[in-house]
Amino acid sequence: MKPNQQSKLLFAVDGRSKINSPLPKGYFGNGIVLTCCICNASELIEKPLSFAAEHVQNAIKMVTEGFIRSVIDYFEVTRARPSLTATLLVTSWTRLDFDTTDFGWGEAVQSGCVNLPEKEVALLLCNGRDRKITTLLLGLPITAMKTFQEFMQV
Repeated sequence: MKPNQQSKLLFAVDGRSKINSPLPKGYFGNGIVLTCCICNASELIEKPLSFAAEHVQNAIKMVTEGFIRSVIDYFEVTRARPSLTATLLVTSWTRLDFDTTDFGWGEAVQSGCVNLPEKEVALLLCNGRDRKITTLLLGLPITAMKTFQEFMQV
């Protein structure tokens, strides 16, 4: 990524507690809204990690009931998906109880998604009943994966 190129971090925020008319108890579906942070790559490189953390915190604070209703209205009108150009999408499934759900054939051994994430997606999953193990699935372009392997010394 070029230093002056803008990059975007896209992530989901749980909207269930942010709306006045909460979802019904036992609702089994998404209650999330996407929000994002945008800055130049050079800012991420040159500034401390706290700079990025503050951007994330501010993006989460933007998610209010008005924001959520505006997003719903926008998608109902346009049916547009967010652009993933120069974007990293981070999502966490660590609070989902896939491994504790009994579908009738015994205790789950493994849970997660069927496919690997698309490129430029990071997905966090918990494994096991004790939830002490977290797996990170990455979908990166080949050039980024080579750099990642070098950093991780794999």
